[in-house]
Amino acid sequence: MLIPGFRTSLVVALAGCVLLAACDNSSETEGAGVGNADAPAAPKQPPKAKLADQMVAAVSQGKSATAVGVHFTLGSAPTVNQDLPVEIAIVPHDKFVSLRMNLEGQEGINVVSGDAFGPKGEVEPEKAFSHQAVLRPTAEGVFTIGAIVETDGSEGVVSRVYSIPVIVAPQAAPAAGDAAPVTTPPAQQAPAANPVSN
Repeated sequence: MLIPGFRTSLVVALAGCVLLAACDNSSETEGAGVGNADAPAAPKQPPKAKLADQMVAAVSQGKSATAVGVHFTLGSAPTVNQDLPVEIAIVPHDKFVSLRMNLEGQEGINVVSGDAFGPKGEVEPEKAFSHQAVLRPTAEGVFTIGAIVETDGSEGVVSRVYSIPVIVAPQAAPAAGDAAPVTTPPAQQAPAANPVSN
């Protein structure tokens, strides 16, 4: 028969051993994930592409923007019959074999130059491509330029459609102070009468 005080000490000692064994197991398990070279490392995500602050995202159809982002900024206020420079950034979020883009105007706004970009090969994620184009609005109103981005990657060849909205103001009328001055022809002066000599 065990003495009551000895029995309590034995229970406490056994409990301590169980706790130490549990700690040893957990530390071994945790260490296995950290120091084990065979454990697969989490894939490193590339840093997001940096774009100019004034750039805004083009409107994408469906979930197109999750694979490729299209951003743009206008070089000036859109005005009827005046060339409008536009800077476009194409940002792939996945790796692709190739990438290309075509721009399409509509009635009321034309793509004067820069209607095609690419193809570019060996496309890396988050490496932005810069492209310049020139538009020419021919009427006032709200128009869209279609940007069709075609990629070749793990899903095969995929075309994604984006819209670049452009709000065109009417051609500015000359301000009152800028109007050419109206000149009136000088009044015909009557010839001076010949003095009559007496």
